[in-house]
Amino acid sequence: MKPEKIERRPSSEERLEVLRDLFPEVFTDGRVALDRLKELLEDVASDGPVDEHYALNWPGKQQARRLANQPPHVTLRPVPKAGVDEETTGNMVIVGDNLQVLLALQKSYASLIKLIYIDPPYNTGNDFVYKDTFAIDEELYLQETRQADLHGRLVSNPQTSGRFHSNWLSFMYPRLAVAQRLLREDGFIVVSIDDGEVANLRLLMNQIFGEENFVAEFVWKARHFPDERAVTHISVDHEYFLVYSRTTGTAFRGVERDETKFSNPDNDPRGPWMSRSMLGLATREQRPNLHYPIKDPKTGNKFEPPEATGWRYAPEKMTRLIAEGCVLFPKKADGRPREKKFRSDLTSELRAIPSIVTDVHTSDGTKEIREIFGFQAFDFPKPADLIRRFVEQTTEDGDLVLDFFAGSGTTGHGVWLQNQAQSSNRRFILVQLDAPIDEKSASAKAILDAGLDTIDKITCERLRRVSKAMKAEGVKGDIGFRVFKEDSPALARPLHLAAEQLEKGQLAMFKEKLAHVQPADLFTEVLLLLGFPLDTKREPVPTEGASNTLWRFEHPRVPQPLLLCLDQKIDDDLLDALKGKKNHIFVCRDEALTDVSKARFYDALKLADSTFKVL
Repeated sequence: MKPEKIERRPSSEERLEVLRDLFPEVFTDGRVALDRLKELLEDVASDGPVDEHYALNWPGKQQARRLANQPPHVTLRPVPKAGVDEETTGNMVIVGDNLQVLLALQKSYASLIKLIYIDPPYNTGNDFVYKDTFAIDEELYLQETRQADLHGRLVSNPQTSGRFHSNWLSFMYPRLAVAQRLLREDGFIVVSIDDGEVANLRLLMNQIFGEENFVAEFVWKARHFPDERAVTHISVDHEYFLVYSRTTGTAFRGVERDETKFSNPDNDPRGPWMSRSMLGLATREQRPNLHYPIKDPKTGNKFEPPEATGWRYAPEKMTRLIAEGCVLFPKKADGRPREKKFRSDLTSELRAIPSIVTDVHTSDGTKEIREIFGFQAFDFPKPADLIRRFVEQTTEDGDLVLDFFAGSGTTGHGVWLQNQAQSSNRRFILVQLDAPIDEKSASAKAILDAGLDTIDKITCERLRRVSKAMKAEGVKGDIGFRVFKEDSPALARPLHLAAEQLEKGQLAMFKEKLAHVQPADLFTEVLLLLGFPLDTKREPVPTEGASNTLWRFEHPRVPQPLLLCLDQKIDDDLLDALKGKKNHIFVCRDEALTDVSKARFYDALKLADSTFKVL
């Protein structure tokens, strides 16, 4: 009998779940829309023209879809001593290209993230630091984007051909598509954007997340003071937050009511109450049944509603409220009746939050960065309290938050602030490319003098400083983080290459590389291949006299613990340490055991209901 080879692509036993993970846009009301699936498969399988349907389309969309469904080309390696409280923390900072990182994480974190917040490039023309590779012939690409005719002659300027928006959409599509697979069933995604791409982004997210899962479009008054430099003489003071859920029926938490509005000046036995308007929202033409006079039973005064609004309630309910003493009539005949609303009648302790945010601004984020670093280490950061509010509204204790455009680390800071406010333990994963800072910026010298020559270093340094400050204030809980960095796979076969794609001698080269890699450097790679999260706990296992080193990895969301031995040669004595391990996964190097030993290990592990896999 032979052990299983570790599968190197994300998979699932349920075919429907595989289909949902790969092509979430073909599901409508829980069922597969066959026409949309056919269109998608035609796009993937053919470079030629296909039948068109109503959708957001742009040159390069097929390639963007393929990027979303490729296996990862990278794995992750821990960076020791780069974080804080690394042995106990559940927070992660990952340095690398966010698309590749998301693909590497998707097997371990599928349907696990409660909130995704991102602040992607706004496509201002100079804010791209990522460059995706599209597997497409250059001549064909020029023709598809209408920059060249069939003879290869250039016919238009790229800026005027529509590629300005197309490139941004092709950049965003695969990242959002993979992000959708990572969201929990009750999860949310919040995306910052401005006027330049908000319309395209909303259409794109309708395709990926489903129009029925649109939650809100928040308008944020980002600018505190008007922009006097505006050439249009219009100060653009706002940005947006687009919010989508993974499934319908999920809702924000809401905010606490202002209890100071309730009092009981007349000692009503029904308890505290407040006065509120009884006006409606409909004209007489729209809702004639809401336009009628009401009469004060004590004075006989009659009151008509305004023509533009009518009353809030129909006559039957209004009559009942008057009889119950729940209508406050004015003393003057030209006044307006109001409703007496009792605190005990409110069915919820919380009220809806407004979709317009006006009390926190970009300048608050700038001030925050200056206070943390002593200089302007990052331009136009979001205020941590602003992100904290989304964390508060969408997550609870123990939930996981992801930001794959981490920037200065505001999301991690916001999670810590909310944990501090509630004595809770939300965790975060931040992903940031190691892009160089802009050396032409006004703050470049101060940033470089601090040794922060790439953005990811700013991310980590902010978290280190915030953690130190919070601990000095006596804040308890997990205020640490571990750092990982993307790296090429060290296992014999790279994740993105099938056996038939390996050139002659290439397989031997990868085995040679594996032989020189320290076992601890492979832990994360193996965990991600098997679907274990990055915060999986590990411990050494006594091997009862065997010379090999055996590790045990366990995580609550993975049903079988992992036993891992990455020694280049495994003694038969190690089998004694494995015999009593029920329902485990045992993984070792393929070349570490002889064929005879493999058979013995396989039989013994099968008796223990354990699984045997080799690298």
